[in-house]
Amino acid sequence: MKKNARVKEKTFQEKILKYLHRYAYLESSLIVLLYLVVGYLLDPDDICILDSKIPFLLIILTVITLFHGFESGVLSLAIISLFMHFFYDSFPYVNFLVALMMTLLYGEFHYYWNQRIKKAEINSNYKGIKLDELSKAFYALKISHDQLEKNYVVKPMSIRNALDQIIANNKEILADTTIEDKQAENYKRFMDLIQKSFHVNSGLILYRRGIEENDYFQEKLVNIVYGEYTEKVQMSSVFENYLVDKAIARKTPIYISDDEGEPSLDNELESRYIAAIPAIYDKRIITLLAIEKMPFMAFNRENLTSIAILLEFVTIELRKRELMPDLPELEFLEDKAFKIEVKRLHILYEKYSVNSIFLVLKMTNELQALRMNEKITLMLRSLDMSTYLEKNGKFYIAMLFPLHDKAATLGFLNRLKGSLIEEDKEFLYMTFDFSQLDLFHDYFVTDGAGV
Repeated sequence: MKKNARVKEKTFQEKILKYLHRYAYLESSLIVLLYLVVGYLLDPDDICILDSKIPFLLIILTVITLFHGFESGVLSLAIISLFMHFFYDSFPYVNFLVALMMTLLYGEFHYYWNQRIKKAEINSNYKGIKLDELSKAFYALKISHDQLEKNYVVKPMSIRNALDQIIANNKEILADTTIEDKQAENYKRFMDLIQKSFHVNSGLILYRRGIEENDYFQEKLVNIVYGEYTEKVQMSSVFENYLVDKAIARKTPIYISDDEGEPSLDNELESRYIAAIPAIYDKRIITLLAIEKMPFMAFNRENLTSIAILLEFVTIELRKRELMPDLPELEFLEDKAFKIEVKRLHILYEKYSVNSIFLVLKMTNELQALRMNEKITLMLRSLDMSTYLEKNGKFYIAMLFPLHDKAATLGFLNRLKGSLIEEDKEFLYMTFDFSQLDLFHDYFVTDGAGV
């Protein structure tokens, strides 16, 4: 691709100087010859103008040597020496030696002066480059800070908070006997949630009425829920939409994108919807979210991935008894709620690589374990869970931290230790993520060693 580059135009003086430096030897020779011609016209017997009270020879050599350097000075002196030899009765050694000494001094001065100039230029260029790099880095940091600040302002809920809100909504709806279609109400509140958190201005959700049918995801099997600001349309027109049809056929999220595959609102297809995100279980689409409008700044891969995770989560939450797969590694657990939560997060881990962490404490004193369990129950946040069990004469407290990393888990452990009495601070612990479910199982069943 041809690029337009702006080139700084040189001034006439800069062009002349560049030309003179390029042909330094020729210029020096011409100046000396011109000097000798003037000397011959003034006095043919003193062509080098040595008898004048003003040292013209030294002035000429000074100008040439300081401007062009030692080499040009020596060349000029050599030409003048030839004329001294041929045009004078006896060679003027004194004048020659004085001129040679001054040429050497001026040459040395020119060398050191230019070295200092080059050093200053290199230093200036280096500092200029570093300043430019630091300026760009600072500007990038400022943009990142502004974006982070904006995210806190425009997206006040994290994914963990959103998951917590989904669970709370489901519990509230299940307890409300006046709501007939509880699934529709849940999906309606989910639309409200992603509208507030991710600025989905309008969109709709298609969901299966039941999941026992193995048929293709189609009109006769689904219900529809609209967002607050979404215009109602015929269900057939939704299924005829290019993005929705492609998402159903491929069973994968589809969105309008640019040439690099990044989400873009340049809707060349003139599609009514800009993204279609399905929730899939056992190779069947259970729910499909069609996004109609989102602001430009909010329509990005990060937000679409977060929305997809939340859609999966709300679908599992509503139909967890039917959708939960069996995990042999969890058979030893008796806490059904804990097992369900692990299974649900494991689905998200397999589909989106969104990891969660287990923290397991092991003790030999039952009283200590009971005290610890009460303390942990009070300290855990709403989305975190714990379960207490006894195996092989040991007492275990297993904690689940959804969507957390190991550093955050160890931070909780440090806070826990800081709140314990001295005699309860002696215990073994291990951390496991979802890629280590087999080790998590073995730690309990085979009485693995702690850290």
